[in-house]
Amino acid sequence: MLKEWLKMKNMHFFFPTATAIICGILIVVVLIQRALKCKKENKPFFNFKNYHFFTPGYDRVKLWGSLILFALYIFLLPKIHFIAAGIIFVTLFNILYTNCINLEKLFGQKNSAGYAMPMVNVKDLLISVAIAVIFSVGLWLLFFKVFNITLP
Repeated sequence: MLKEWLKMKNMHFFFPTATAIICGILIVVVLIQRALKCKKENKPFFNFKNYHFFTPGYDRVKLWGSLILFALYIFLLPKIHFIAAGIIFVTLFNILYTNCINLEKLFGQKNSAGYAMPMVNVKDLLISVAIAVIFSVGLWLLFFKVFNITLP
């Protein structure tokens, strides 16, 4: 059965299956660690009293921005294809995480860095776009030329 599963026609199942197995093992390990910690501290396994999912003061813009960008990427990938989607979304993720556009000022949050930042840092913005173009085109070429796999 293993020989049949590992044939070339089924190889596209290998990495998703391996990833799912590894994630399952890690979930079991985390649950066992949680159970042991709760038993040692004599606390219940599920304790929702005074529970906060997010720590106070978390970066709302980066968290929700990342989730929205990722969902948009998945939705738009089949429509605008890999290279265009890659360039657009890698640039947007770079903007989100490198502060080349001052998102704190844009969304009305207090500046956590403690110093005045310009609204747009053109040099960092151009670097973000260059990284996105090089990364997306390079990855596409790697898969297309080296691995003979076409990306959407």
